[in-house]
Amino acid sequence: MSTSGDQTLDAVRALEDDFADAMAHMYSVGNDLARLRARLARETSPAEWTRVAGEHVEPQPAPHPTGHVAPPPAHRPEVPGLAPPAPPFAPPGVAHPSTPWWQREGIVAKVLAVVGAGITLIGVVFLLALAIQMGFFGPVARVLSGAFLAVGLVGAAVIVRHRQQSAIGALGLAATGIATAYLDILAVTRIYEWVPTVAGLLLAGLVALGGVLLARAWDSQLLAAIAVTGVAVFAPTVGYDSLILTGGFLAVLTIATWPAQASRDWPLLEVVRVIPTAMYLSGLTLTDEPEWAVTLLALVLTGFVLTASLAGARVAALPRHLGPLVPVAALPLFVAGVGTEDRWLAMAVLAALTLVLVLVAGLADEDSSTPLHLRLTEVSLGTAGVTSLVTPLPLTDGGSWAVAAVLVVSLLWALAAVALGHRMTLFVALGAATLSLLASLYVLPFLLLRRTSPDVGVADLVVVLTTVVLLLLLSEGISRTLPVLAPAMPRVLLAGAVLWAGATAILGGVLVGHLLDDPHGGFTAGQTAATLLWLGTAAALLLHGLRGSTVAVPAGLAIAAVSVGKLLFFDLAFLSGIARVLSFIVGGLLLLAMGAGYAQALERSRRPAPGPVDNPPVAGPIPPTV
Repeated sequence: MSTSGDQTLDAVRALEDDFADAMAHMYSVGNDLARLRARLARETSPAEWTRVAGEHVEPQPAPHPTGHVAPPPAHRPEVPGLAPPAPPFAPPGVAHPSTPWWQREGIVAKVLAVVGAGITLIGVVFLLALAIQMGFFGPVARVLSGAFLAVGLVGAAVIVRHRQQSAIGALGLAATGIATAYLDILAVTRIYEWVPTVAGLLLAGLVALGGVLLARAWDSQLLAAIAVTGVAVFAPTVGYDSLILTGGFLAVLTIATWPAQASRDWPLLEVVRVIPTAMYLSGLTLTDEPEWAVTLLALVLTGFVLTASLAGARVAALPRHLGPLVPVAALPLFVAGVGTEDRWLAMAVLAALTLVLVLVAGLADEDSSTPLHLRLTEVSLGTAGVTSLVTPLPLTDGGSWAVAAVLVVSLLWALAAVALGHRMTLFVALGAATLSLLASLYVLPFLLLRRTSPDVGVADLVVVLTTVVLLLLLSEGISRTLPVLAPAMPRVLLAGAVLWAGATAILGGVLVGHLLDDPHGGFTAGQTAATLLWLGTAAALLLHGLRGSTVAVPAGLAIAAVSVGKLLFFDLAFLSGIARVLSFIVGGLLLLAMGAGYAQALERSRRPAPGPVDNPPVAGPIPPTV
């Protein structure tokens, strides 16, 4: 029995020895592979990737067949300087060497294409100039040679594009051919005046459309942008004697090139399609061209861009438009509305533009996942906020009524923000309110100087009344929609509303004085009413604070302090007679009443509530009554 056990033990030991020899052989092969990998890494890696000198990595011991970790065999070879098993990386803090710009894919070809196109165009211009100076050939030959050169360049571009996978060289040739065609049409239309302006613009439009079609076939946004930019620069040069015609041509070009963006993401083409036309039509308002024609062109451009933008936002198959181009597209119609001499027409144009912008914002159907540069809702509402503030101004002659009109518009935005709970609408309301409140500060002399009382009008009272309501609405809107600004911002706005309520009392007193033919007396009475109004508001806040509000008490005390300061530093110095007496006596009585009432209410609130009455039952029988 023991012999059999010894044989089995010897067999296990033999297996262990064989396994150890195999592991040693594997370690040797692994060291050879690591040594080879380290040498290859040194030969192929950049100079900045250096191995630490004397680096040594000890291989981990292999698990023993019996379950414990066996120590490495004594006869295993040690490899000094062995590279680590991980792939070599740059040390921390050392930046990877960037590829030189001239080694980047296609960059040299693009640079040469752009420079070559420019040099070729300059050579064409020099050739024409030299031909004219030396009389080499007549005008017909010059024009025909330019046309042949343009066609030849485009034809060569088509051949190169067909033979090469890269489109860079073909794009350079095609762009040069298109630019040469524009120069040739310019010579025909303006230098030699062989064709009328209409024909020249028509030829330029055909060249632009051909370039856009070629760009779409090659899927090249750059070529499309070059073709459209060239005609946008070319058109004003050819049609300078017919501004309306040129403006109409650019508007038609903007509309006609829109389908080229279908199923493409070409923001550069969108920019060069809209901005030159919008700038040109905006500049037409400064000329002597008929207002109705300029307004009509502006209406066509603005309406098309806004409609196309809305369609692109709602229909996935249509091209998406850049949101920041909305105010650019609205600029011509806005300038036309502001610049027209007819007040009612101006207000109608601005109101229609505002309503359309609000409609686009409401129908855009965007969410937070929409990229920022494609947002129509925010940009349209922001643009509508600007146009809405200007809309009522044509019907006013400036001054107080203009500020009142702007405040009413801001009030409408605040009402919409409270009703809808829409954050961007609230932002627009805050922006409009900031501008209108700054404009309303003109009433400060009416509130502080009695000599200005004869100049106070009904519009000034409307301004301060609207301001009070506006501040209250903004406070409510921020509390509902922007809780991150609550409660500090709503409280500041409420404090402003209380102060402007005092201004309402002052101007109301002045206007009553106007009716009594005593504006200075009305100013004095208004100041007294403002002080008493603030003291009454402080009393109401103190009473409200006793019902559980943690803010009403300090707010009431602050307003009471302001009222006392007004009594001591303003009413005492500027009021006289019965007005001063009333201010101090009534104000003092109100303060005494506030103090006594607050103390009594505070004591009542601290008094323990009476407990239930305990009536014990009668121990004996109830005696009979007589």
